[in-house]
Amino acid sequence: MKLVWNVFLFMLFGIHQVSGQFLDSLKIETGLSMVVASKDYPPFWIQANQFGTVGSERQLDLIPHLSVENSHYFRLGKSKIETTEANFHLGYGLDVYANNGFNSVFAKEAFVRLGYQQWELRAGRFAELIGELDPELSSGSFAVSGNALPIPKLTFIVNRFTDVPGTRGFLQFKGQYSHGWLGNSHSVKNAFLHEKVLYLKAGRKPFSFYAGLMHFAQWGGEHQRGPMPGRFKDYLRIIVGASGDPDDPVYQQGAGSVDVANAVGNHMINSDIGLEVRLAKSRLKLYTQTIFSKGRGDSSNLSRRDDLVAFNMFGKDRMVGLSWTTDRKSWVEKVLLEGIYTKEQGGDIIFNGRFNYYNNATYATGWVYQENIIGTPLFISQNQAANYELDPNGIGGLSVVSNRIVGYHGGIMGSLGKHMRYRTLITFVSHFGNYYNDAYFTPNKKQSYFLLELSHRLNPKISVVTAIALDRGELSNNVGAQLAVEWTVK
Repeated sequence: MKLVWNVFLFMLFGIHQVSGQFLDSLKIETGLSMVVASKDYPPFWIQANQFGTVGSERQLDLIPHLSVENSHYFRLGKSKIETTEANFHLGYGLDVYANNGFNSVFAKEAFVRLGYQQWELRAGRFAELIGELDPELSSGSFAVSGNALPIPKLTFIVNRFTDVPGTRGFLQFKGQYSHGWLGNSHSVKNAFLHEKVLYLKAGRKPFSFYAGLMHFAQWGGEHQRGPMPGRFKDYLRIIVGASGDPDDPVYQQGAGSVDVANAVGNHMINSDIGLEVRLAKSRLKLYTQTIFSKGRGDSSNLSRRDDLVAFNMFGKDRMVGLSWTTDRKSWVEKVLLEGIYTKEQGGDIIFNGRFNYYNNATYATGWVYQENIIGTPLFISQNQAANYELDPNGIGGLSVVSNRIVGYHGGIMGSLGKHMRYRTLITFVSHFGNYYNDAYFTPNKKQSYFLLELSHRLNPKISVVTAIALDRGELSNNVGAQLAVEWTVK
């Protein structure tokens, strides 16, 4: 707080004294994307992991956007600085999109950030991925994949790995702590989001090992049966995942009474572990992620429904990936392979299993924001199920229709000459539904998704991206294309 206060005083009273030391980097971009498909919705990899910017209800759509971003860099007490020497920074940005036939106009990003070196305070919508995965080739983090529109948050973040004092760089850390607002699109109106992330990294070249733990919780807000616990004393329970106080009247009203037997709110924990090997001109990375969304209880004792008996960081359900990246410009610069298995979920015994990832009885929207799943896009939401014309009676009313999957995913990207790059993704998924609609998904439903994307920089200010995508399987047979033009105005 002292640092923030000093920066505020400097901005308020001292700028006229250091105007020659204040550097900025205004950036203005505008673009137009056209998406066309054989179905009334885009193919999977044209829409997925696009931060909700590609609409889901059009066979033909034009998607314009305008982005304005600026960052100021400054250092106290010097007469002349370079950007790379500046310790303090102030940034702000706005990125506005329209889609679905111009019927939806929204801000993908709208933020202010203030920081000192890697320490930063952010407010607003900020496009980010949470998880140490390749943002261009991975199928997406179990935590926050970039599939949904960013949630408005107030975040304190250490945005890159930072040396732990006294370890001479052998041990590093990074992380973030956030408070978010889920708004009226959620089943529980005006619910909050609690988020905290911590990563540790150890090692020296060529080997390093990292481990991260992420905790998310939806809490507070107005349920149709009454207000949910949303006081500061409830927030303290949210932070540690504690259950409600049976002697507190708030936990005996409306839907809040369920929080006496369970942890307050809807919680999800993700682990993210990886090993990196730096070779002469390339890097190898082996990694795994897991989801943990409830405790393993006792089906014969409802008061122990959410007891934390087994943390499934070491369970069957996980993503496992291997990636290779070269430092050279080449026709193959990145290769990635991932396997995803979430079929187990503790087994079919209610309260002792059926973890039902991303779903929740009270916060019925689950790990979904503005109709898009926040985590891996390989699960099926109600919105996708409607596009796939799945039987509403068969799939049931849970927000995430299929969260029990076995999937294989791969990606390759590289350069085709000086100004052209390509990216290709291919994914195979078998869907087993969830433990409440598994009859509808018996036998399981197989689906494949393919994307080929070419990006061409015509000159320093204009770039063109073309993509073709193909969906084939028992859920959807769709083919489509995208043409996007980006112009850097400044």
